[in-house]
Amino acid sequence: MINFTRRQSLAFAGIGLLAASGGPMVARSQEKKTIKVATQYGTSHLATTVAEKLSLFEKHAQSNGIAGTEFQIQRVSGSTVINDGIFSGSLDIGAYGSTALIAAWAKTKGSYDLKGIAGCNEAVLTLYTNDPSIKSIKDIKPTDRIAVTGTTSPQAIILQMAAEKEFGKGEAKRFDKQMVQLPHPDATTALISGNGVTLYFASPPFISTLEASKKCFKVTDGRDIMGGPYSGALYASTQKFAEANPEVLTAFVGALKEAMDLIQSDPRQAGEIYRAAEKTSLSAAQVEEAIRGQVFTTEPSGMQRFADFLAGTGAIKQAPASWRDMFFEPVSKGNGS
Repeated sequence: MINFTRRQSLAFAGIGLLAASGGPMVARSQEKKTIKVATQYGTSHLATTVAEKLSLFEKHAQSNGIAGTEFQIQRVSGSTVINDGIFSGSLDIGAYGSTALIAAWAKTKGSYDLKGIAGCNEAVLTLYTNDPSIKSIKDIKPTDRIAVTGTTSPQAIILQMAAEKEFGKGEAKRFDKQMVQLPHPDATTALISGNGVTLYFASPPFISTLEASKKCFKVTDGRDIMGGPYSGALYASTQKFAEANPEVLTAFVGALKEAMDLIQSDPRQAGEIYRAAEKTSLSAAQVEEAIRGQVFTTEPSGMQRFADFLAGTGAIKQAPASWRDMFFEPVSKGNGS
């Protein structure tokens, strides 16, 4: 079974206590003028950055009959911080990794009932090594250390899927003790320098850095392991907020879609917006390359596959009958998976 961190466990325990006590599940309505949104860092969340810069959230709020609604965007790191904000009432909408959203959905059924609002992108996760003798998953040695962003992150779960696929049922946790939790920039530096890790599940734009180093080699990627596309980042909120603010959800999704259209038509401009917002040291060419290598869509993908796997390993009690059970309208009516 995947073990959540102590902080995550305490956060989810607090969710249950708040729900039972009628705690700060603050009543919201369509009259609410300020929507507080927490996003995370990286090009996965580019559509949010573009929509914020071009005031697309406010534009779509007006077209959906809630003119004057302001969207306050704040950038944070990690789903634990977002959980704290969502369930205390200080945030309305938060960005999650795909597996973190599934875990939160499973933990809050019958209380906060957190569900997805929209996808941000299809993930591009690639396993790299600095050891040329490692050609596939079966070549990973017990002494090899594998960098992932978190032990319950999509990278970690996909690595478990790869282990089970290669070595059979019951082998999902084969590499768990070899995982090292590192942020993407630190993992990139460690792999290139050969300091402390032998493998790293990378995402854009760090993939470009690894390729340019000529010191790292691709082993496999998430799409091959998953058997198709899968969401990297998604937005979610509570049932209470969604029921009270359906126009907000429609406006939010509409703004993301318009931003995604701009990203596709003008990746250079989108890259400039990203570089200004996140003050990255990456060059304009590196950011543009990372953007061109991704698919930005509000349609979630691979969520049922993830949920079924997590249920099979005991990380969640039960998978949903359909991925749609984990999402609100309008996205739940779309063509996700």
